[in-house]
Parts: sequence; C-alpha cells; structure tokens
Amino acid sequence: MSANVPIVRQVSWPAVAIIILIWIIFLAIFGFFIPKHGIFIGAVLFALLSIVLQQTIPITHKKGMKAIKQKDFKTATEHFKQSVDFFTKNKWIDKYRAVILLSASKMCYREMALCNIAFCYSQTIEAEKAKALYEQILKEYPDNGLAYYGLNSINTFSNKAD
Repeated sequence: MSANVPIVRQVSWPAVAIIILIWIIFLAIFGFFIPKHGIFIGAVLFALLSIVLQQTIPITHKKGMKAIKQKDFKTATEHFKQSVDFFTKNKWIDKYRAVILLSASKMCYREMALCNIAFCYSQTIEAEKAKALYEQILKEYPDNGLAYYGLNSINTFSNKAD
C-alpha cells in the first residue's frame, strides 16, 4: 500500500517576515561593528545559525523524515513519537519557531509529527490507528488540511472495501 511519499511544506508569511527582519538585524549589527566585511560575515553566520538550529533542535523529526523517505514507516513512527513528546514538553520552542528555529513553517512541529505518524500508520495498513489519529489532529488543529484529506481518503477506501 506504500505510495509515493508526499512532502508538504506550507509557509507562514508572517514567519518569513520575522526571519527576514532577524536577518536584517544580523547584517546591520555585523555591518556596523565590522565595516569592511561585516555584512558578508553576518549573512554567513545567519545561514550557519539557521542550519545548526534546524538540524539540531528538531533532530528526531529530521530522523523521522529520513525514515519516511526510505519507506521505513515503523522507524519513522518511533522518531515522530519522540518529536511529539519533545514539542509537547517544549511548547514555547514550537510556538516561537520563527525566532528560535528560524523556521517559516505554517504548521508547528508537533502538528507535523502527528500528521506524519498518521501517514505512517496508513502506509503500514493500520487504517484504524491512522483514522483515530487524524480525528484527534482535527480536534486539536481544526484547519489541518492534511488530516482532513487523510481521513477522507481512509473513509473513501474503507467504503469501497465494504
């Protein structure tokens, strides 16, 4: 039942504006204190900081995405469960991800991880678990299109099987 793995990246434009503002502040500070090459140094340091933050803080999420791309859905599920736990305990990181992680994602990491777990369940023929999780996601995040369409797909296929 494995399908091609859908990768969805929804952008929050207010978060993009915040990240651009932080980038401009970096350039201004380094440009002011190091007149000759400060803007270049600021740009490079901003890029490095962005990469380090996005690769280290949501590490279990990244491992889950890697496992999904390799179609190892059981391993991916475990990594995403760890990601849900981390971002549940550290809600402030997820809430302020534009500033802390320099992430312009429209969905929070916890929401993404839950959707990815449900997707993994659907790929490992655990439709009832996927359906229950999609329903839970829609209760917590009523505007989540991934959960809505995932639930509709499960319902459509289960109706055809009857």
